[in-house]
Amino acid sequence: MSNTQLNLNSTSQMKLAIHDLNNIFTSTIASSEILEKLCKSNTKISKYVQTIKANSLRAIDIINELADNNIKIKKHIVIADMVTNLKLTIKPTLSRNIKLQFKLDKNLNKVEANYSDLYRVFLNLIINAIESISSSGSIVFSAKNDKNNGQIIISIKDTGKGIFKQKLKKIFDEGFSLKKHKSNSGLGLAIVKNIIEDHSGNIEVKSDLNIGTEFIITLPAVKDFEIKKVQNKIHKILLADDDKIILELFSELLSSYNYQVTTANNGKKALEKFKKDEFDIVIVDKMMPLMDGIECIKNIRIINSNIPIILTTGFQESIDNKYFDLNVTKTVKKPWNFEDMLKIIQELIV
Repeated sequence: MSNTQLNLNSTSQMKLAIHDLNNIFTSTIASSEILEKLCKSNTKISKYVQTIKANSLRAIDIINELADNNIKIKKHIVIADMVTNLKLTIKPTLSRNIKLQFKLDKNLNKVEANYSDLYRVFLNLIINAIESISSSGSIVFSAKNDKNNGQIIISIKDTGKGIFKQKLKKIFDEGFSLKKHKSNSGLGLAIVKNIIEDHSGNIEVKSDLNIGTEFIITLPAVKDFEIKKVQNKIHKILLADDDKIILELFSELLSSYNYQVTTANNGKKALEKFKKDEFDIVIVDKMMPLMDGIECIKNIRIINSNIPIILTTGFQESIDNKYFDLNVTKTVKKPWNFEDMLKIIQELIV
């Protein structure tokens, strides 16, 4: 077998592995969302459930980036979930003489972000703050809504040694570091700035020598969408996926919002069920046995050209306008969380 064939086989295996992992994490996230609903009154259990969800999101981002550095998946992120993860990462290694506080608005809006990138930015800035404190001090991570500008303002403020004004001007320059040993320089503030700007945000720094430093990040807030249970009319959803666990979990979640869900584990069954009943929306996975999602959609469009169709995919691929010819209403990458999918469904069903 030639090197080219080996590389192709290796690439194909990687794509299939990522597809399977995306399915697994979709199920994990869905399970955590069901547990969140069941355990709302138990703060301790809710905290661990949020950690499972946050780590799942972070893990899948890392896996996808290892497969293709050019594709950055951005999702609606709950900052509070990320903070739960940050606490678990930082607090075990934190000196007793350094106090780390997290202050978040109670109804903090979400942001659309690549989870792994944003997590690394926050972690890097907190570690920098810790290293700036020589013996004892405090760090405050705060996040609040700026409703007037539709943004979230995040501040990481320390009582460390501060930064000289001359260095402050160069702090975001490529290759510039405040640290003596560059091997421990983390992301580097130039990369931090690039990541924030890639998220349509802004970062600035304020510092007073021997008093402390504050990094202020502004990010666009995701417009809040009120999720409502269906009233009066029963909306019917056809959900097709070859993963049995995904079908069970999302059927249960959608049913809890008064949707009537019909499931199919392959494209052929989905098409048969579509012909026998009337539906308000169809959700189809791309990769299924007997008939894949693409062929299923083509056949559905022959019968009904107007029904909203959501195509889901666990493959690592750029999907912008890729399925335009199929008249797909919306394409969603796995792992998708229930709340985001529910918002899409409610927007599409009129």
